[in-house]
Amino acid sequence: MIFPGEDIFADAPRPTPLFTAVASASEANLWTSINGWTAARVYSSVSQEYEAAKSFAALADLGPLTRYAVRGAAAPEYLGRLTTAPAHRLHVGESARGLMLDDKGDVIDLAEVSRLSGDLFVATCPSAHGRRIKLAARGMNVDVEDITGQVAALGVFGPQTSGVLAAAGLKSINETVAASGVLRGVETASRPLQFGALPGVELIFPKEEALTIWERIMRRSAGQPIGLDAFEILRLESGAPRPGVDFTPADRVRGNDGRARSPAELGLAHLAPLDRGWFNGRRGLRARGGAAARRLVSLSLDAETSSPGAAVFQGDKTIGRITSCAWSPASKRVVAFADITASTPGKDYQIAVPSPAEGRVSAWVFDSAESALARAFSREQDRSAGSATDFRR
Repeated sequence: MIFPGEDIFADAPRPTPLFTAVASASEANLWTSINGWTAARVYSSVSQEYEAAKSFAALADLGPLTRYAVRGAAAPEYLGRLTTAPAHRLHVGESARGLMLDDKGDVIDLAEVSRLSGDLFVATCPSAHGRRIKLAARGMNVDVEDITGQVAALGVFGPQTSGVLAAAGLKSINETVAASGVLRGVETASRPLQFGALPGVELIFPKEEALTIWERIMRRSAGQPIGLDAFEILRLESGAPRPGVDFTPADRVRGNDGRARSPAELGLAHLAPLDRGWFNGRRGLRARGGAAARRLVSLSLDAETSSPGAAVFQGDKTIGRITSCAWSPASKRVVAFADITASTPGKDYQIAVPSPAEGRVSAWVFDSAESALARAFSREQDRSAGSATDFRR
């Protein structure tokens, strides 16, 4: 799951249910705030945490994300209208990604939906949407509860996720099935996570058990805690845009502060196919027609550093700017998101370099896991009227 932009002006962020546990593992003692919750930027070192996620398993406090428990006979219909995730098509144990759109079809937020039992779902979003959630539930046989502050949420991801969980005694949890149950006396829900090519699991359990679960995993598996800075590299490598960083959510666009983006403009059309059934914003998407004015693309820069806001050129023309970037140890280059003019042809660009080494560096379109899904969807749309999105987990 993707974290939203940080709370730059947060006054007194609240501790997540896992804060006491994760704080004891923090050597760097570098913190920030997400959705008003405290979040670690670094525990030991960015490179160490990144390598742990790529080669072993990393542990992430996912408490700052917003979670809703959705129960009732109308839960699939409700979530299928609120988000573009195909909740009505999910079997027990399956999860789906989607988007939350406004009536015009512009993106408000990302969303993930997991079916834990026949009428119990968990919906996870980067940001809170209390009023929208309540309004959408009116007149429907559904009970929606914000459980964000009531539960601890621990992400375990990387190639050795299953081994780490098994070593901690959580043998009944795997990386492909969402489920709820009791593990050694602790009520626990789990759902699969996917961060690019990295498989993973999110464990959700009562906040009172946060220290118990954390210590059990740390004692028996030696998993590496990972902070936001290493997470950011993995996110950019996966090609997943970050709300509040790479685009302004549609419900926060005010005057000249930004411009709302459609799924296609964010490279996420595969998460909102028009043949998926009715969802909020579908009519607006169908009515817009025509080519998008802007597009968000993943780039690989021939550079060791760059910065958000750097100008993107094609020839002598400025066509956009970098929205987020980080050095990628896997590709040995900077990977970045750039918001550019949609009509720009080709795949080669130049990025402005600030003084004292003023000039430009070359950049190319970066092939990420998300862009591969987008291309597959586009090809399928060209061949037929169907969709090829990989929505299940």
